[in-house]
Amino acid sequence: MSKDQVFHNEIDIVMRVMRHAQAAVKSKFLQEIVPNRLTIVQFNALQHLHWYGHENGMSVSELGEHLGLAHNTTSGLVSRLERHGWVIRRKCDEDRRRARIKLTPQSEELFREGVKHATNFWRSTFGQLSTQEQKSLIKSLKRLKQVMAKPVWPSYAQLHPRDADHLQKRFEADLDELAQAKLKLVGMRLILAQIAEKRDEHELAAYLNQAASEEIRHANQLLALLGHGENFKVLLSTLAHEDNVVYEELLALLETAPYAEEDEELTLLQQMVQDNQRYRRWFRSVHKQTNQ
Repeated sequence: MSKDQVFHNEIDIVMRVMRHAQAAVKSKFLQEIVPNRLTIVQFNALQHLHWYGHENGMSVSELGEHLGLAHNTTSGLVSRLERHGWVIRRKCDEDRRRARIKLTPQSEELFREGVKHATNFWRSTFGQLSTQEQKSLIKSLKRLKQVMAKPVWPSYAQLHPRDADHLQKRFEADLDELAQAKLKLVGMRLILAQIAEKRDEHELAAYLNQAASEEIRHANQLLALLGHGENFKVLLSTLAHEDNVVYEELLALLETAPYAEEDEELTLLQQMVQDNQRYRRWFRSVHKQTNQ
């Protein structure tokens, strides 16, 4: 075996050890957050609040910038964390209309426990080496650090550019997300209105129908601002020809459904598939007429 081959084999061993160490640390990290019913994204949000907002907290916009998420997505994330006691919203002293997101004692305890877990992890791994092995490894790692170039990380500004074009695109993305959220509210309120009518709660049904009507108006105004109103034919073409996500999910459910033929759940899914097919035929027909 040549010297180059020996060298590459040794480097391969070093890289495999590093990857194994990273995997072991990540595994321990996941074992810590899973019992707390936190997702990776939620824990990342808590980490950024711990690192950068420990004293004064952060606004939803600031936290969204750090996580690379849209404002509405971050707001929903914060609401879920708040609901489970991980964060709290406090009014900003300078502007009472704005809120600052801060960690709760529950979150602070999570990070204190994290330090203890990390100590225990290294005690149970690195601590298994003899004193001489530890000294030798530390000496080798220090030497390796010396000969390696110091890492140069991109600045926060480079990772999160705030030029006018970027801000405009980010604002438009937030507007589009808000419009989609409004449309979802329309469906929810119309369904609740129908339920209220069946329960003879006519005043509530009227209120819900009115609220749905206003949400439709808001969504239309937002979409018009974004220029989607000018692309009506394009959007209609999408409905008529592109695969429908809901339709594909319905088919997948039917294929895996553990039901007998007479089960109510299976009958309902089959009816939904038929309705969805009918909608697509109708959209194709209307799209064809608009192009004549």
